[in-house]
Amino acid sequence: MIGTRHHPFVVSIARDAKGTFQFTSTPEDVLFGIDSDSPTRPFGDSKNEWSFSASGNSFAFTRQHDETSAVAWSTNLDIYTVDLTISNIQPVCITCENLAADTDPTYSPIDENVLVYRSQSIPGYESDQFKVKLFNGSNVRTLLDNWDRSIQAITWSNNGQSLFLELGEYADHVIYKLSNVQSPDAEASIVLASGSSHDINPHPKYEETFLYTGQTLTEPINIWLHRLSTVDQPITTHNKNLLDKMQRSDAEKFMFVGAKNEKVWGWHLPPKNGTGQKAPLAFLIHGGPQNSWYNTWGFGWSFQVFAAQGYAVIAINFHGSDSYGQNFTDSITGQYGTLPYEDLQLGLTAALEQYSYIDANRAVALGASYGGFMINWIAGHPEMSQRFRALVNHDGLFDMRGMAYSTDELWFTEHDAGGFTPYDNPEAFEKFNPVNHVANWTQPMLIIQGGRDYRVPDTQSIGAFTALQRRGIPSRLLYMPNENHWTLNPLNSIVWYEKVLDWMRQWTK
Repeated sequence: MIGTRHHPFVVSIARDAKGTFQFTSTPEDVLFGIDSDSPTRPFGDSKNEWSFSASGNSFAFTRQHDETSAVAWSTNLDIYTVDLTISNIQPVCITCENLAADTDPTYSPIDENVLVYRSQSIPGYESDQFKVKLFNGSNVRTLLDNWDRSIQAITWSNNGQSLFLELGEYADHVIYKLSNVQSPDAEASIVLASGSSHDINPHPKYEETFLYTGQTLTEPINIWLHRLSTVDQPITTHNKNLLDKMQRSDAEKFMFVGAKNEKVWGWHLPPKNGTGQKAPLAFLIHGGPQNSWYNTWGFGWSFQVFAAQGYAVIAINFHGSDSYGQNFTDSITGQYGTLPYEDLQLGLTAALEQYSYIDANRAVALGASYGGFMINWIAGHPEMSQRFRALVNHDGLFDMRGMAYSTDELWFTEHDAGGFTPYDNPEAFEKFNPVNHVANWTQPMLIIQGGRDYRVPDTQSIGAFTALQRRGIPSRLLYMPNENHWTLNPLNSIVWYEKVLDWMRQWTK
């Protein structure tokens, strides 16, 4: 790689006479001479991927095997430990036998030889279930091996007897506590069951007391205090004055029978002006696709923004979504255009039956990434496209074979196609390829694309826009040259909402 790398440096420190920390040794590069990153790119951070033992004599870190181009089609991450008591630092890999991802090592606060980490078992599958592994210096044991939930984060209690586990469950980010973690009979119990809870910070003395960040679809993030047998209290309320001036819509979950005759869940938000009159619909399709519409706040794809503009909001967590068990997540593999598409059809019908105030003749479908793929897929299938007055496609997949040769995450397209490369099995990429159905496109579409998107390169959106223009279909392209796969700049986000809402109003008025 040409350019900078992320490397951990270790150095001894001590307080001087004035109480100020000073270096007492020369900083040493743990990955000296290795052309690799730790924390890993693009999403790794030192908070999760680095850990010191309680004594400070040992250090564990995650690194990616990214010295060669294979990093583009491998999800393999490994954990290394370093003995800092010896002069010649030599990282030792403790997970190299596993060719899938191992990450986020965390040392026990009481035992120098014990650490836990998150581990997957299927190479090349970024949405494989993350399980918790416990390493005791010589052996590895899987905790809660019979669970079908994927662990998102792990935090030790300060007494070293328990673990707090963050995971997705039915579109909420919940917290479980695994007590007596060293026992073979350790059991997990739920601590926080609704909303989106993260960033556990245990009390130094009382195991049942901790701080965490919490948010919902109706409340932005705050720091909360959890204590046993009391109602959780917000520590921060910095948005209260603004929220008191804002009318928000309550979010509710609804269930229907979807593909494979299985239960599928979705979200409903009414427009802020109520349900007393017919209202247009914003039908939102999430990306991932192994993701969910979670019970969480955010300035991107905010349900509240659409509701504030007078739209009912329906958002389906179709087959392939996470937080409903690993089998449900895995079901989308090789089925991009079948099970999720069927869920969206059935979910739209169920929502219109259950919420009769929604005007079925003024519906707009919007999606990003895989959701953008589904917008393109819907556009080519009139039995679904004719149910929408217009479409919005953000960074959507248009040509699956072209995508397979140009994305920065080759493992993503290859695994989701069924474990094939486009040259070994071209048909796997043509089976659900929106480009093959452009002749059926009729509905107006707004396309949005980030110029620095290497996940879904801009040629995908340019191709879709060209198809729309060539067919004479009303269409617009919003190109943001400085954005990547997400719209991260707040000012650009304002532009995003202005253009999207203008487009929706144009076709639903």
